[in-house]
Amino acid sequence: MTRPFLTSATLASLRFFEAAARLASFKQAALELHVTQGAVSQHIKQLEQALGCKLFYRLTRQVTLTEEGRRLAAAASRALADIEREAKAIAAARAPIEIRVRAGPSFALRWLVPRLGAFYAQHPNIKLFIGAAYGYFDPTQRDFDLAIEMLKGKIPVLHTEVFMEETLLPVCSPQYLARHSFLKKPKDLERCTLLHDAHAMAGAGDDAEWRHWLHHVGAKAVDSKRGQFFTLANMSIEAALTHQGVAMGRSTLIEDLLQAKQLVAPFRQAIKSPLKYYLLYPQELADRPEMQAVMAWLRQQAKSSPLSSAR
Repeated sequence: MTRPFLTSATLASLRFFEAAARLASFKQAALELHVTQGAVSQHIKQLEQALGCKLFYRLTRQVTLTEEGRRLAAAASRALADIEREAKAIAAARAPIEIRVRAGPSFALRWLVPRLGAFYAQHPNIKLFIGAAYGYFDPTQRDFDLAIEMLKGKIPVLHTEVFMEETLLPVCSPQYLARHSFLKKPKDLERCTLLHDAHAMAGAGDDAEWRHWLHHVGAKAVDSKRGQFFTLANMSIEAALTHQGVAMGRSTLIEDLLQAKQLVAPFRQAIKSPLKYYLLYPQELADRPEMQAVMAWLRQQAKSSPLSSAR
């Protein structure tokens, strides 16, 4: 078997040679490679000895390539560029791909975060950066790739897709219900403390969710403006968990608490919310494989939510 010319020593020397040839300077090559100028000279000398020819003309204040040096420099430059390109591609393929997801704080905490373990088990190379935010955002100045928002309709500029419907159902702790045993019908809420998410529906009033539910079940005598008010749905749920009153529960936020019997529903009337959950994203990102994977997983999770009906 013919012994290969490119030994480990000559391969190592090629990197020094390529830098010196590209920079036309042993000194500059040494600075780039973080070695001494003497080390560069020694590697090039070893390469010249292996080739049996000079690669540089060593002048007083500069070095220039010989004809053989120009040929080898061109080949070394192409080879190292190919290796660099492939190495970056391999590293990029294995590096986690980040998708920035915006969601309301309560939805993120109660529905999305508990499911993330299942997502990463299926997609270990996709990194989700979850940003909990609510309120108006400028779709032209977005800081997310994908948003999950409760809306009445579409938002201009962004692609808007119905993700999941929401239902409203009053809930309280078993202890609260035991202390308020008279609570049999919706009209009996008149004697209870109502717990509100005051920002549930933008521009619709602090009592919008309770007012919507009471209207649809015919409990017009109950004053929806009474009770305790919070800026997050999760706050009203926490108040219910600590026996402070009856919260207007959203199915996505309370399903696990009902299953665990930490909360109970005094009534069976689950009323569809006027808002729906939407997926929003720029159309130019729609075909990215990682975006497709995240959205497919979200749709599958929506279908598996027992109290919520997906599109």
